[in-house]
Amino acid sequence: MSPTASLSGRVAIRYLLEATITVESQSNFYTGFSQNISEGGVFVGMENPPAVGETVKLRVQLEDGGGVSATGVVRWHRVDDDGTVVGAGVQFVALEPESRDALQAMLARAAQDPLLME
Repeated sequence: MSPTASLSGRVAIRYLLEATITVESQSNFYTGFSQNISEGGVFVGMENPPAVGETVKLRVQLEDGGGVSATGVVRWHRVDDDGTVVGAGVQFVALEPESRDALQAMLARAAQDPLLME
């Protein structure tokens, strides 16, 4: 799977993913849901996400019982029309080898189904 640049500046293909994600910052613990994932990061829908620039630890629980654990940095917030922050884009900055393998396997499976691409 080769990365492609998009109009938004992303360099990795995003795939639809419905999974529970836990996010831990220095001061808080969050649970949210993903909407999409790529080799570079994940969107996490949650109320009151960590601040942009904050380093977090996350765990993506996959449907098959496996998971991906990573260290990431919050890069942006998604804001509703009424100004409510409803989630955050988190860039992966460190993945354990087994988590990187699990992520790549999941993305390879998703690449076989065009309905999973965004």
